[in-house]
Amino acid sequence: MSRPEYEDILEGKRLYSDLGFSMETYDPPRYKHCKPRTPEKVKEDVLNSTRVLSVIEQLATETDQSEDELLSQARAMVQEMGHNLRMRSIRFFAYFLNKIFKTLYKKIYVNGDHLEKLAKMSKDQPVLLLPSHRSYIDFLMLSYVAYCYDFPLPVIAAGADFMAMKFVGTLLRNCGAFFMRRSFGSDRLYWAVFTEYVQTLIRNGDSPMEFFVEGTRSRTSKSLSPKFGLLSAAIEPFLIGSVYDITVVPISISYDRRLEETLYARELLGIPKPKESTSGLVKARSVLQEDYGSIHVCFGEPLSVRKLAEGRIDRSVHGLHPRHMSMFTSEEQTFVQHLAYQVILAQQKHMVISPWSLVAAVLSQHPQGLRLGKLVNEVVWLKKQAVGLGAFVDWPAKEDPSSVVKSALELHHHVVALGDNAKVTLNLPPQTRPKMETGMARKHRVMEEAEVRLMVVTGTNQLLHVFVRVALVLMALSGDGTKTRDEMFRIFMFLRRTLEKDFIFMPGQDKQDFDTAVQYLCRVHVLEEEGGSVRVSVSGKKLQSFLYEMFSPFLLGYWIMCQYLLTVSSDDARGSTTQQLTRGAQDMAATLLSNGHAERFEILSLDMLGNSITSFVSVGAVKRFKR
Repeated sequence: MSRPEYEDILEGKRLYSDLGFSMETYDPPRYKHCKPRTPEKVKEDVLNSTRVLSVIEQLATETDQSEDELLSQARAMVQEMGHNLRMRSIRFFAYFLNKIFKTLYKKIYVNGDHLEKLAKMSKDQPVLLLPSHRSYIDFLMLSYVAYCYDFPLPVIAAGADFMAMKFVGTLLRNCGAFFMRRSFGSDRLYWAVFTEYVQTLIRNGDSPMEFFVEGTRSRTSKSLSPKFGLLSAAIEPFLIGSVYDITVVPISISYDRRLEETLYARELLGIPKPKESTSGLVKARSVLQEDYGSIHVCFGEPLSVRKLAEGRIDRSVHGLHPRHMSMFTSEEQTFVQHLAYQVILAQQKHMVISPWSLVAAVLSQHPQGLRLGKLVNEVVWLKKQAVGLGAFVDWPAKEDPSSVVKSALELHHHVVALGDNAKVTLNLPPQTRPKMETGMARKHRVMEEAEVRLMVVTGTNQLLHVFVRVALVLMALSGDGTKTRDEMFRIFMFLRRTLEKDFIFMPGQDKQDFDTAVQYLCRVHVLEEEGGSVRVSVSGKKLQSFLYEMFSPFLLGYWIMCQYLLTVSSDDARGSTTQQLTRGAQDMAATLLSNGHAERFEILSLDMLGNSITSFVSVGAVKRFKR
């Protein structure tokens, strides 16, 4: 896929009324094999399906419940999850979103030519829309964009917690949302009803289906490891021969500034998020007074599941069983996992890097701030490195770099400030330190400061996927500075495996990732190879140092978790939950920061500390028990 051509979809809409926009003719294309049916007919088809009736029959023989009671439960489940698509609600939503988005954002960029091509493809195959997920705005944005381009509005898998929001939950349902529980547990009936609901929509091609392969929003601005359950259910109709093909579309949504960044910083520190409610939404209307910059929505290259599966899986094995009883083979499980990673890597590839991400990355390494001129020079240097690795940076071509950086600082005025002395510093809360400050008071001060610093960190995080592979190669050369390729690869593999919960790597592609990174670093003269040994060139030392500082907080956070686990007795550890362990390690990190033994506030992130436990479990250093 070549560099996307973006157009601002708000530009024309600022010239006429929101009501006029909402009442425009909307006539999207339809899947050629779709048999029109009402939402109620969809629910009846689910309840009458062989899959659901078979599970009801099994449960009736295994429990003391009758088939009628179980059918009644299934009916309640499908009523709870079912979507509607009501044109009156859709037009109201279009009116509302148009008004809100014109207030919040300067521009909304979309590579509309790809969406127009996708609209034509949607006539021939069922479509899965798989966007990145870093904000509540994501699924609203895709429905808005679909309406703007006369593309079929997707049905959207949404968490059941949205359903409880008065008025808003009903509106979302009427605009295509279907609701799923966060966890099914061992509820076989719910799983059967939900799976059939998803698959009947795909088989009939009623609408494109949208869901988040990451499962939940990323609070950190980094991609999350994929979840496979919903993707498996959505792909199964192809595997068992119910549809000829399925088109999968990775979508990248990039924000200059997210509405929830303060909320996310608090969540990463352990402050619980407010429960989704309509009253909370009304109270949050103050966000309308802020500028959130621009959004880029990039529709990636469509993936044909049929082409991807060619030569990799044998679908004929499903002819031996009734379709509703088919089990995934090990090859099919691997295929779905690889598809999930392929989607997330495609999302990352087309993320648009904002100038703020570059500014935040530099500021993260200067906790006391730095002069504007120095900041601009460092940002321009970092931009060159990112572009060299294939990143798309949203940088105005003819604008002076100093103006670009100042605009980024202004957009994030709640986090950073440009003083009269031309020094850029963070807007940290005022601190009054008594002469005899207690340890508890110092830690409280650290946690207050951490909220602002973590907002800078999440800006930096938008950039990490660009550099992670070359960073691991350069970190493998720290220490004595000269190693053979085999020695480097062993360290690279250790780092990659350790950090695989924090960063996205394609399974089985470790050698390819290593070789590609080394080749790039040699080509740009960061690495020198002589007599079978590799070292960092003099000119490459700056990049090595910068990337070490960028990624070393992850290693420090993992080290802190190790130290904390060593302080916990075996009996205490065995009885501790992941949440208790991460809280304990966070307290240790806060002590290190308050005593001046550490500087990087990333180590307070409960997300990182939780990932470290998962990593230790995967390498066999820690055992997880179910209670």
